[in-house]
Amino acid sequence: MSFVGGGVVGGGTDVHKFVEALQADFKTLSLETKKKYPQIKEACEEAIAKLATAGSSQQNSVYYTVNQILYPLVQGCETKDLKIIKFCLGMMQRLITQQVVDQKGALYITNALWTLMEHNIEEVKVLQTVTLLLTTNLVVHGDTLAKALVLCFRLHYTKNSTIVNTAGATIRQLVSLVFERVYLEKDSVPSLQQQQLPDADGSNSSQDGQTFALDAFRLFQDLVQLVNAEQPYWLVGITEMTRPFGLELLEAVLSNFSAVFHENQDFRMLLKERVCALVIKLFSPNVKHRQLPPSSNNGTAAVPAEKPYFPISMRLLRLVAILIQKYHTILVTECEIFLSLIIKFLDPDKPHWQRALALEVIHKLVTRSTLIAFFCLSYDLKNHATHIIHDMIAAMGSYVRYSLINASAVLSNGGGQQLPGGAGQQPSTLAALASGGSNQCGFMFRGAYLPLVATFAPGVSKAVYLELLDKVDAPNIPDSYGISLAYAILLDMTRSIGGVIQRTPELHPTHNTAIVSEEEHKPLCLQLVNSSWSGLLSAFIPLVETSIDEATTENILKAMQNYAALCGMLDQLQPRDAFIMAMCRASFPPHYAMSIFANNAQPDADLRHTRSGSQDLSSQFINSCSADGGDFRPQIVAVGTPLPSASLPHSVMQAPVMLTNKNLQCMRAILLLAHNNGSILGTSWHIVLQTLQHLVWILGLKPSTGGSLQAMPKPAVDSNVGIQTAVMADLPVLSQMIGQLFESSQYLDDVALHHLIDALCKLSHEAMELAYANREPSLFAVAKLMETGLVNMPRIEVLWRPLTNHLLEVCQHRHIRMREWGVEAITYLVKSALQFKHKQPLKENIELQTMLLSPLSELSTVLHADVRQRQLDCVLQILNTAGEILSFGWPAIIEIIGAVNDHHGEPLIRTAFQCLQLVITDFLTVMPWRCLPLCISTAAKFGSQTQELNISLTAIGLMWNISDFFNQNQDKLMSTQLEDVTILPDFPGTVKMPQFDKLWMCLYAKLGELCVDLRPAVRKSAGQTLFSTIAAHGSLLNPPTWQALVWQVLFPLLDNVRALSSSASNEKVDASGNILIHHSRNTAQKQWAETQVLTLSGVCRVFNTKRELLQMLGDFERAWSLILEFIQNAALSKNGEVSLAALKSLQEIMYHNSTERALKDAQTAQQQDDEIWTIAWNIWLSIGMESTKMSATSRQLSSGGNAGDSQEDFYIPSQAFLTALIQIFPAIFQHIQVRFSASDFDKFCTVLTNAVCIPVQTDAVPYIMSTVSDTLLTPLHDGILECMELIQKEATRADSDPSIRQLIPAIFRQLLIFSKFACAPPTFQQSVEHNKYGKPSAHYANNASIEVVSMNYIPFGEKSISICVKLYQSTATEESVVQEQILHDIVKALRTPLAMKYKCLSSSTWKLAISSLISVLHTGLKVARVKPQHFNSLWDDLADTLDKFLFPVSVCTIEDRGLEEIVLDETIDCQVIELLRDEVLPFAHEMPHQFIMQIVVLLNKGSIHSASDSNICYESDWKLREIFAKTCFETLLQFSLLEDQTSVTASNNNRLNANLLTAAGAGGNVSKDFAGRLAVTALLHRFQEVLKRFNDDERQSGKCPLPRFRLSEISFVLKAIATLVVSMKKAPASKVNKPAWDLLIGLYPYLVDCTTTTSPEVSRSLREALLQYTDLLQAPRTSNDNAIQSNGQQ
Repeated sequence: MSFVGGGVVGGGTDVHKFVEALQADFKTLSLETKKKYPQIKEACEEAIAKLATAGSSQQNSVYYTVNQILYPLVQGCETKDLKIIKFCLGMMQRLITQQVVDQKGALYITNALWTLMEHNIEEVKVLQTVTLLLTTNLVVHGDTLAKALVLCFRLHYTKNSTIVNTAGATIRQLVSLVFERVYLEKDSVPSLQQQQLPDADGSNSSQDGQTFALDAFRLFQDLVQLVNAEQPYWLVGITEMTRPFGLELLEAVLSNFSAVFHENQDFRMLLKERVCALVIKLFSPNVKHRQLPPSSNNGTAAVPAEKPYFPISMRLLRLVAILIQKYHTILVTECEIFLSLIIKFLDPDKPHWQRALALEVIHKLVTRSTLIAFFCLSYDLKNHATHIIHDMIAAMGSYVRYSLINASAVLSNGGGQQLPGGAGQQPSTLAALASGGSNQCGFMFRGAYLPLVATFAPGVSKAVYLELLDKVDAPNIPDSYGISLAYAILLDMTRSIGGVIQRTPELHPTHNTAIVSEEEHKPLCLQLVNSSWSGLLSAFIPLVETSIDEATTENILKAMQNYAALCGMLDQLQPRDAFIMAMCRASFPPHYAMSIFANNAQPDADLRHTRSGSQDLSSQFINSCSADGGDFRPQIVAVGTPLPSASLPHSVMQAPVMLTNKNLQCMRAILLLAHNNGSILGTSWHIVLQTLQHLVWILGLKPSTGGSLQAMPKPAVDSNVGIQTAVMADLPVLSQMIGQLFESSQYLDDVALHHLIDALCKLSHEAMELAYANREPSLFAVAKLMETGLVNMPRIEVLWRPLTNHLLEVCQHRHIRMREWGVEAITYLVKSALQFKHKQPLKENIELQTMLLSPLSELSTVLHADVRQRQLDCVLQILNTAGEILSFGWPAIIEIIGAVNDHHGEPLIRTAFQCLQLVITDFLTVMPWRCLPLCISTAAKFGSQTQELNISLTAIGLMWNISDFFNQNQDKLMSTQLEDVTILPDFPGTVKMPQFDKLWMCLYAKLGELCVDLRPAVRKSAGQTLFSTIAAHGSLLNPPTWQALVWQVLFPLLDNVRALSSSASNEKVDASGNILIHHSRNTAQKQWAETQVLTLSGVCRVFNTKRELLQMLGDFERAWSLILEFIQNAALSKNGEVSLAALKSLQEIMYHNSTERALKDAQTAQQQDDEIWTIAWNIWLSIGMESTKMSATSRQLSSGGNAGDSQEDFYIPSQAFLTALIQIFPAIFQHIQVRFSASDFDKFCTVLTNAVCIPVQTDAVPYIMSTVSDTLLTPLHDGILECMELIQKEATRADSDPSIRQLIPAIFRQLLIFSKFACAPPTFQQSVEHNKYGKPSAHYANNASIEVVSMNYIPFGEKSISICVKLYQSTATEESVVQEQILHDIVKALRTPLAMKYKCLSSSTWKLAISSLISVLHTGLKVARVKPQHFNSLWDDLADTLDKFLFPVSVCTIEDRGLEEIVLDETIDCQVIELLRDEVLPFAHEMPHQFIMQIVVLLNKGSIHSASDSNICYESDWKLREIFAKTCFETLLQFSLLEDQTSVTASNNNRLNANLLTAAGAGGNVSKDFAGRLAVTALLHRFQEVLKRFNDDERQSGKCPLPRFRLSEISFVLKAIATLVVSMKKAPASKVNKPAWDLLIGLYPYLVDCTTTTSPEVSRSLREALLQYTDLLQAPRTSNDNAIQSNGQQ
């Protein structure tokens, strides 16, 4: 006992003082007892003596004498004297305090106290002493200790309450003390296992092992025994023990000394095997007890002992709470049982107080997350264990629902009776709530109000009824205490689950908690959620529904948010979705929520683990919630229209939706959840967003630019739709929260972001589905997709595809509002994305650029024009704002622009075109090479669109701009080579065409396609552009490329134009509106004609300008023949304009002065040249033949009858055409003249003849008028004659080829054919009979007709005659001319006009004819005299011709022609006679006799012509032919009488033989003489006849003078007689025979008769005649015979 020695008694002075005090005390005691108790007195004195010795000796301290000292004190206690006992007890206490009592002494003291206890003396003092004895030091243990404890227990059950209480307190203190000692011992003493264990009966076999631990063990063991109503082993002597007290002690030990139990195997055994068994046994009445309705209780049903007893139940639960809290790790199975029992206590059939206590215990447990974790690990996670957590939470849910339903049931039953387990207190009514004011907290269900009567700090449990240790009867617990507590438990449970999952440390950790390892953590968390979610949900749903104050609702919603977030973190989708769904439902009125979420599975259907009862309650609850509570209505803060959705029944759709404050609170909670835990929402984004969408709709928030929502003031039409002003102020806040929610999406990880976008897309899909039904759609989803895209720009590639793919679908929707927003979103996003400063600049990032523009491109597939309009507006804005960064995006942009087609309206095409213009004017330079072909084809597309002509034309202008760009940037373009060749079209047949050339070819090919557009203006513009660009920039092409250009662009173009022209309609184009169309363009065919003209002339021009280049390439002949073929085709077109243009082109080509190529040897070049020109000649011929052929088969000129049969149009080539055709010939001729054969000339002549015969149409009249002033020839005729002259020149050249000289006769013939037209214009009657040549009209198949005008062929015919004459004069002696009897032909040809004379259309014709005849004869007669054999056939025709000319059938009057003209005509006649006089008569002997006879007859006829002609009835005619007759007469006379003597060879005899009439065949002389004589005789006869008739007539006429012409006639005859007389006198005698003189003299009487005339003119002539007779009055000298004869005659 070193403690005693060293600690207190160590100080000498102290000890001394103590001993002295003790001695004093003993003296006092001996004095007190000396009378009554002498034995005590003695003992006292003995003790004093001992003390004295102890005080004097250091070795024998007080300690060693203490037992002797104690003796008197023990004796003193045994007396019944209170005074002495008190004093003794005081002494004892002092000794104990001084720590001088040893084990023995302690036992003495204990025994003394026991005696006092048994006698009920000084109980309180006794208890004090026991306490001191045990607390001062560790001396007392083992049995002494047991005795001391029993003593206290005995005192606890006395009658005196003070003592009872003191004893109770003492016991508690001592029991604790015993256990505290175990701690002390731990350090110094080996553990209990190494000491001998007690036997079953509690006796020890060895005293050595009596340690404090053993004491504690025995004490605890006995306590259990006692509570279990069994005998103790160690605490012998306990007579009585109540269970409540025993339970309290057990609780105290277990509560305060858990370490002892945890560290010690024996204690553990005790705990497991004894304590738990005890608890379970004591629980049974509570468990088994069922509270029965009073009515069924007939007195025998309930056994009183079985009834739960509040004090025990309460203490048991306290004990269980401690066991679970502190010993769960060592009592795993037992705790499972306890927990199950506690959960059972919540059943509705348990007493109200019992359920309240169970709730308090549960509350204690759930505030500790480690416990929750342990339960879950130990039970829920184990296969065959009870799912404690699950059951506990499910029970809570049921409890909550039951409480609410019970409260309302009690209320509805009028409060008379309650469901089992209800407390005696009535639930508050609505009235109570109303009186309580507005700051009430709690729950309200169907009018029953359950106020929140207990509030707890989060995570702190504060038991109320578990602390009522002094209550014997069950307390009266308020009705709503249970639900208030349940609400706290649920919140704490949620918090603890969160603590476990997130591993947050506890506020007050205890030392014996189980540590959860890492690998256990994940399954633990999953199980926790699995076990808890359905129960929590089934409790939270009704709590949210029924809570009536914002704070409570807020707490529940917070818990739900947190829980949902935890589920999300663990990927527990079903619970997460169920919680979120619950919050979402709570945001709407119940009926509306049920409709909206009808298609989402009801969360309660998934609570598989709940007992069916609770399930029923849950559904019962939900249904009863939706049934109206009737009298309590939360304040409605907003009324709106329902959002149309597929699941809404019609009834719901009609009614307005009313939102309460709580609905909005739930909405805020959802927003908060989504904002803070967006990353875990995953698929539940859909529900969240669906809810927000509905709320936004109901509250009337509409999306505005950029996707944010704004409150649109609703029209106040519907009185019950509206929003309270308080909420109106909140709307911007709500809208901002929603905005922030989507803004926060930038902090989500990629996966979460995808979930958000998926959900928005799904939502949008639903909206689209609805919009198909033509309901106003919600644009929330689309707007938010856009907003999400905008805030996530930095990682746009992550979400771009899903986002835009969906928006593209929206754009295809048929509801216009949907589309509007879809396209708004896409275009806004694309624009923003392009302007955003990306980490890697967009300009260098090809993938990103392509990706960003792809949705814009995709819009091109949408058919709706409004979408396309926005798309193009967007492109326009992009070009204006971000054009310079679009390095890789150009193809996309251009394709978008080019995707517009004719189906789209004009506005769309206009916008697209604006974009294209911008691209081409501003961006060609920055565009990559590969886009250029795209630009070209896009421009071409606009060229070919048919909506707006001006755009087409401007587009073609843009193509010109592109060509300029190519030209200006040729060096740059040539230097860049493109790897990807596929974007350039392939031009087959050319080897390795440079890319730059391919680019040009693209341009040309596209322009070529536009040249065959259906609209004339476009064709014209395209054609002009094509040929201008080729002309301007063609030189940039490589020579081989030219081949491709010609063969793959130009020729196909010609081909297409030809095909399309031929199929074009000739219906009149409807000149709709006010556009005037010129008649030359009023049918498609005519419009195509213009195109044909343009293309053909363009191609020919190219061909011409590049002729040298093309000749260097191969297949020039092919190209040459092809182009000529095209020209031929066009030339033969039925359209005058085309055919004429074709010829102009031909002319250009033919007149092209090509320089010879120096590259090839001359011979090949020559050969090639020959071939080329032969082709040209053949083409010319075929054009000529075809175009001038007017055959009945191809053109029917019918006067109507069979007009319908002929389908082909009637066509007459124009004069201009024919002229052009003819004018081309010289160019060809110069190349082919060497090879020009007779057959060629033949064909050529056919063409010319046909050409001349072609009639002229009225509209060509101006063309007939000559352009050259000095000639009256039309250009055509002029051309024809020029050609003839050209060939003639060639043929008559001195050095010309013999072969071509052979053509001269043919040339004559052709010219003569032409000459005939002067008198007989061609009437092209070789084709069809029709009315006489005047104005025939040619009928088309469609009965249109062409007026044909008569044309003046006279100049032409005359010119032909002149040429012919000239030619003859130069070639008369040519062998071929002589042989072919050309002179005869000429005469025959001239016979017509000469015979017609005055009937000729123009007097110039016969005048020319006669002068020509004279000229020709001058030349030709000489030849004829030399080679008479070739001219035999000529003479008859010649005589006939002269005869017909000099004595025409036609008449001519002064009135017609005037006097001067007639005089001139007579001169011409005289010239003919002179010709005969000079060229024929002198050579009569060299000419056929017959001919000479005919000539004499003719002269004879001429000299007296007028006299015998009965036709002459006007006197003027006399005068007119006077000179002529005179000339004839003179010639005749000269020929017959005045022949030169020398030339006469015949004999006089012959001459004198007047009667000899020889045959015509006799010698020339004879015939000549005969002719002369014959002529004289005939004349005289005629004179006589005229004179006789004159005289007769004059006599008969009396005073009336004769007509003038009669006077003229007689005057002429008289003159003629005078002349004849003179001639006869001069003539040699041989020439005038006797009868002639006789006749002459016989005229004399007639002359004398004439003297009576009154006409001076006749008198003058008569005088002359009579004077001539003078010589005849004397006989002539030559011959007497003659003289006699003549005298006699006279």
